[in-house]
Amino acid sequence: MVKTKDKKSALVVDDSRSQRSYIRALLIELGYQVHTAENGAVGVNKFSKYHPDIVLMDINMPIMDGFEAAKIIKSTSNNGFCPLIFVTTMNSEKTTLESAQVGGDGILVMPFTPEVFKAKIMSLQRISDLYQELTLLQQSQLHDAELAEQVMASVIDSRNYSPEYIAIVKQAASLFSGDIQLSERCPNGDVNILLGDFTGHGLRSSVGAIPVAETFRTMTKKGFSLLEITSQLNQQLYELLPSDLFLAAGLATVSFDEKSFYVVNAGIPDILLIGDEGMVKHHITSSHPPLGIMPRLLPSAALDVFAMEITDNLLMISDGVIEARNSAGEFYGEQRLHQLISHLVGEHDVARLLLNDVNLFVSGVEQGDDISIINVACKLFQKSEQEPLSSREYPQLAPDSLPLSEKPSWSWRVVLNDQRLASVNPVPLAMNQLKDIEEDGEHWQSVYTILTELYINALDHGILLLDSSLKNSVEGFSQYFRLRAEKLNQAITGSIAISIDLYSFSRGGKVVIRVNDSGAGFDVESVLKQRINHAQANNQVLSGRGIELVSKLCETLSYNNFGTSVEASYLWE
Repeated sequence: MVKTKDKKSALVVDDSRSQRSYIRALLIELGYQVHTAENGAVGVNKFSKYHPDIVLMDINMPIMDGFEAAKIIKSTSNNGFCPLIFVTTMNSEKTTLESAQVGGDGILVMPFTPEVFKAKIMSLQRISDLYQELTLLQQSQLHDAELAEQVMASVIDSRNYSPEYIAIVKQAASLFSGDIQLSERCPNGDVNILLGDFTGHGLRSSVGAIPVAETFRTMTKKGFSLLEITSQLNQQLYELLPSDLFLAAGLATVSFDEKSFYVVNAGIPDILLIGDEGMVKHHITSSHPPLGIMPRLLPSAALDVFAMEITDNLLMISDGVIEARNSAGEFYGEQRLHQLISHLVGEHDVARLLLNDVNLFVSGVEQGDDISIINVACKLFQKSEQEPLSSREYPQLAPDSLPLSEKPSWSWRVVLNDQRLASVNPVPLAMNQLKDIEEDGEHWQSVYTILTELYINALDHGILLLDSSLKNSVEGFSQYFRLRAEKLNQAITGSIAISIDLYSFSRGGKVVIRVNDSGAGFDVESVLKQRINHAQANNQVLSGRGIELVSKLCETLSYNNFGTSVEASYLWE
């Protein structure tokens, strides 16, 4: 850091003793501590020794002249501005030009009056002082920026959920990246990821990163759907950010349990679903403007749903990848991206290999935009990272774990009617009540799964009359969710009531969940029988899986009134 000195110093370099004395006297009157040198070589040495605030330099001197000495002094004072004034009798354009070319900041032609000399010194010293103040301010801003970047990194990067199958790489164009990369685990074991690209880069473009990260993580942990999270982020950024600052974002839910990806692309380059032969199976193009431009998501906003195979890669990139330029001004582009992907068959470190290829392409050209890459390599998924809920051992309460009362400790109930069924997700609301009142614990993950499955069954099959057998094929899987989105955007008639009773035990507890819908119901036994038949035929199907999973998790599960009423109880220790 540059420090100001209590008393400024000056260096006078002149082979004339009388001239040195005259200038020295004038500088002392201005309050300077003065060092003197009789030629350029001595002047250079004393400049290095005393680091003066200003230099007065004669031109014609023995051993080393003033021009040569000025070049050396200017080349060794890169960290600060030290005015250098030539003092000479040579009054010509050529001298003035040469003095400027070697780094001189002014020229005084003798003879001059003391007043002219002092005015020249004070004006240059004022410029030097301003330069020092600006340097101090820049250093202070850099220090603050480095501190803020550390805070941002601790708030954002270090809190990401990072299983081996999710690779996140980034390369900022400046100290602050305008990109944001997030990953967080959902209550049911799914993982939500987000790759965002704020307009521009640097500190200004990153001001929205912390609220985005906090909202994304909080809503993910509470079990909100990806579309609900996207909607909330859009509204939040619209209210917080200036109109010229917004966020292009890609969001995805990776569900190994359902063997599917749920994806939203709002303004980033195509999200690619890559198969095992290096072939791009799906280009998931942007279907929505970036977040923060409009107060609400477009009515057509919906999740794209894709069936997952264990050899798939899901690749998300910021536009800094395809818009990277080499020295010839060429873009890296989509064609090079696809060529690289086709040569990465069997590779799982796609993100790092892609970044290396981009850096090789630009070959030292200054980076113009932030680069972010997220790759989900499904084959690196370890089952131990997400043990299927159905395989977990059901809790056995200890013999001394008894109900504290026959009455529930507390109850919670909500009834959603008609269009509220499309706009309100009651599952996070219920989980909030449970977690706010009771202590945190892993058993809430199972309760979340039970509650979600029972509510979705009531809504999808009871109210919306969707056929779950559609999910038995890859094509039908996407069609199922497209029909669901269409029906939710239409007028809905019906109601769903959810009630929760929580019983406290001396050790552990029990929660009883009841879900009733006003729909026509569905044949539960038929759905389960169909699933059993497929299993016996060694066909993997997703329809009916929810009911089967819930039945394994619960102490009791009973459907009544042709599937319009269900009661489930769950115990934990």
